[in-house]
Order: sequence, then C-alpha cells, then structure tokens
Amino acid sequence: MTASGSPSAPSSAAVPLAKAKAGPAWGNWRQRLRLWSGLILFVFCLSHFSNHALGIISVNAMEEGSLWHYWIWRNPVGEATLLIAAVTHVSLALWRTAKRRTLKIPPWEFAQLVLGFYIPWSLIPHVTVTMGLNENFGFLPTYHQMLTSLWPNRGVAQSILLLVVWTHSMIGLHFWLRLYPIYRRLKYAALAFAIALPVLALWGFIEGARRLELTKDVKLKITPEQYDWVFETADQARAVVFGLIAVSLLVIVFRYLISLTAQKLTITYPGGLSVKAKPGATLLEISRMNDVPLTSVCGGRARCSTCRVKVLNGGDHLGDPAPAEAAVLSRIGAADDVRLACQLRPQHNIEVQPLVAVKAKASTSEHLKDAYYWGVEKEVSVMFVDLRNFTGITESQLAYDVVHLLNSYLDQASLAIREQGGYVDKFIGDGIMAIFGMDTDARTGARQALRATKGIEEVMRSLDAEKGPQFRDSIRLGIGLHFGPAILGRIGSAGANGGLTALGDVVNTASRLETENKNHNSFLAVSKDVIDAAEIELPDANTSEIKLRGKEIPLQIFTLNRLDTLVVPQG
Repeated sequence: MTASGSPSAPSSAAVPLAKAKAGPAWGNWRQRLRLWSGLILFVFCLSHFSNHALGIISVNAMEEGSLWHYWIWRNPVGEATLLIAAVTHVSLALWRTAKRRTLKIPPWEFAQLVLGFYIPWSLIPHVTVTMGLNENFGFLPTYHQMLTSLWPNRGVAQSILLLVVWTHSMIGLHFWLRLYPIYRRLKYAALAFAIALPVLALWGFIEGARRLELTKDVKLKITPEQYDWVFETADQARAVVFGLIAVSLLVIVFRYLISLTAQKLTITYPGGLSVKAKPGATLLEISRMNDVPLTSVCGGRARCSTCRVKVLNGGDHLGDPAPAEAAVLSRIGAADDVRLACQLRPQHNIEVQPLVAVKAKASTSEHLKDAYYWGVEKEVSVMFVDLRNFTGITESQLAYDVVHLLNSYLDQASLAIREQGGYVDKFIGDGIMAIFGMDTDARTGARQALRATKGIEEVMRSLDAEKGPQFRDSIRLGIGLHFGPAILGRIGSAGANGGLTALGDVVNTASRLETENKNHNSFLAVSKDVIDAAEIELPDANTSEIKLRGKEIPLQIFTLNRLDTLVVPQG
C-alpha cells in the first residue's frame, strides 16, 4: 500500500518478505574482506582476553596459557595473518569512512566508528612493546614482564583499551549475526558471553598484576633507551594512522563543499514529501541527511535488504544493480523496480516508496513519525473470528437483545485480542479481523495470536452460559489464523488519519481458514505457518490440507474443537 492510500503500489514487493529466509548476503568483495579480517582480529582478541582470565587462578597459569596463544600467533604464518588482517581492516574502514557523504548515521554505527578511531591511539604503544621490542631487542613479552610494566600506572588505560576493543568487536558481530535466525534464538546466551568474557579478562588482568606488585620480585627487562625507542616509534605510527583518519574525514568535507556547486536532484517520498540532494550520495545517505527514516539493519552493507525501496518513477535513468545488490535482490525474489537504498546512487529525479517499517525518532517531522503512513511490509499473524449461525440465533429476537448480545461478544473478544498484544483491524458484521506481530518479531506475534484464541474460547463459554433463555441455540465461535507477509498501511482520509489495515494473501487465507471450521466442526483452524512461526507443536490437532485459489501447493492446516491441550510458551 502506498502512503496515498493505493493498495496496489507495493504488491510486487510482497514476495520478497516471504522468500527472505534464505539467509543474509555477504556484500561486495570489500565488505567480505573487511568482515573476514575483522573476524581474524576478533579470534586473536578472544584468545588473548581468555588468556588474561587465567590470572584469576595465578600468573603462572597465564604464562602457561600464553604458550598456546603464542604458538598460534607468534609464528611467521600467524604474525603475517594478523598483520595482513589488521592492515586490511583498518584500510577498508578508512576507505568506507572516506566514501561517506554524511556522518548523520545511526548511534550504533557512530559508536563503532568513534571506538574504531580510539583503538589505534592506545593499541599502537602496546603493540610496539610486545612486538617491536621483541623483534628489535629480543625482549620477551611474558605476563610477568608485561603486568609489571603496566601496573599500576597504565592499568586504567589498558583496561579501557580492552573494553573499547571488545565493545567495537561486539557491535560488529551483533549487527552481522543478527541477520541469522539461530543468533536470534541464542541472543541471551550471546549477551551473557559478551558481558562475561571482558569481566573475567579484567578480573584476571587486575588480579595477576596486583599479585606481582605485592611480591615485587620481578625485575623489568626494559631499559630507558628501549622505552625512548618505544615512545618515538609509537608517536610515528600514531602520526601515520591518525593522518590517514584525518584525510578520510577531510574527503567527506571536500565532497560536501564540491556538492554545493553541483546541480540538485529531487527525491520524492510517499505523502508528497520531496527533498533536494546532490548526485553521488546513496539514497540511504540522502534520506539520513534529510531526516527521512529508512530501515538499515546491516548499516548499508548490502547484506540484509531491509533498506529496499520501490522505484515508482525515474527508474529508467538508474543503472543496473552492482553484483552485491543484485545478489541480495535475487535472493529475496525482488521485482525489477525494487532497489536497495544503501546501494542506489540516483543521478536524476526519482520517486520511491520504502517497503520496510521503521521507527522514527521523536524529533522527526510529524508526517514521518507514523511508519504506517508510508505503507510497510511485515510478516504478521492475521486472525478472523466469526459468530456461528448468527442469523439463526437472533431470528425473531428483539432488537435490543440482538444488539446487546453482539456488542457483548465483540467487546469481550476484542479485549481478549488486545490483552495479548493484538490489533483489532475491523469489525465485519458479526466478525472480527485482528493483526498480531506488528510491533514484535514473528515468533512473539504468532504466540500472542494463539494465546488470544484461548481467551476467545473463554469468551465463547461465558457468552453461552450468560445468554438469556430467549436464545435457544448455543453460542459458537470460529477462528481462522494464518501467518505470512502483509502490507500494513493507513487507508483513506489522506492516509495519516485513516484506519490501519493489512493487505495481501495472508488476509484472504486467514478468512478462508475461518470458514474451514464449518467443514471440520471445529473452533480453531490454524495454518502450519503459524505453528512453525510460534515454534510449538499441536500433537492433538486434526491435520488436513486445503487447496487455495491460485496456489499450486496445498496449505497444511490444524483444526481443534477445544483448546484445553493448546500450550503456548511466553515470549
């Protein structure tokens, strides 16, 4: 659905969300190199920091552990690998910084960038001591020597360096791994690991250093002349690295100054919003510079596809997607008019529509705060509830009794839906359409919907028990529940004030499942897609397959007459 209320505009983009489970892409060759070099550096840090943690036991345990650490990293192959990884990672980071057209980036990207700039300042002297003195003067950087040289005067700085390096690594790993479903399932274990390891490393480092300070039986084997060499070499290395950092930042400033004289183009977003921009920047950068919210889970690295947009006008002037972008678009089965904002560099006027919901900041303009004003794409669980044989139940009844019964049913069923986090989309006569998972992940939304069915079953029993004697037939409800991609947006009243609704096959299928209850004499008909999304099992349900219009593959469904055996975990 477009922000102007047309439900047809994004229809060609509904397929990608359903197919996007193949896993994330790896970006272009520079991004892959940066990723792999970063992983090598992370493995080194993991080994080094784990070695620190042995200081909780004793300094001798640290020395014994370092034998394995040095066996891996202090041989010609290990040192060459580590050096190449460090140079590659830093070079590509500087190249990416210089390529930016703006520093208006998400907080996590900014934090990673700033921490990355800080690391060389503190790390260069440390590397100069451990590797430089060893290569030039034969100094052995044992834990006895290094802890004595660092404690206590440089203990705080070294601890801060450890935390900065680890935080920088964790940010990068998190925003890479969060694209994988298995990481989302293990995120709490990963969080515990991310917190525990630096705590143990600092504990071991401080404990080992304090023990050596108390014994005072270690003679430092670094001469004043060697210290002078360390400081001079470190200053030279710092000058080179930070000179390159300054150049990369100056390139951004230079590009900005040049762009002031360049001819501007117009980017048009849904709702009539238009912004002026200079050619050269990506659509993602243009949007950020103008406070237009766009989702970008991977940070603009052509891995996640969440910044995808539908090009409504001006697509004829766009070049073909680069290999990295083409691979992502092919993986999700995107239409020809769908592009990645992080890779698209418009040279002429274009009109686009974002396809993935984004939470705007409080400071964002009023017409951008509501993500659904744009029309967004998301996997949700859709529920249809219907009052069975309503005509027969209410036949020959007084209007007051009919309205009272209907309102009581709709109010209580709606409350059961909202209590579980569902959104009541609309009332359709004696039916209800509801959406789950609009503000949560797929599993949580599916589980909320299943828990809501149990609440609605209680409503049905309560209504049947409390109905007056004038209603001879039993009160029976039927629920259909399906999970899949939908277009969520506001329809009518110029979009912003219109009602929020869902469009797509998932809606039609959920409605069809609700009618299947009549054929199976059941209370709930739920698709296997919902059960898979909720990650639960229904061993006592009846299973069958139904043929959907326009679909070659039958849909597997589960039907239940009672929900006593339905167990839905929290979360």
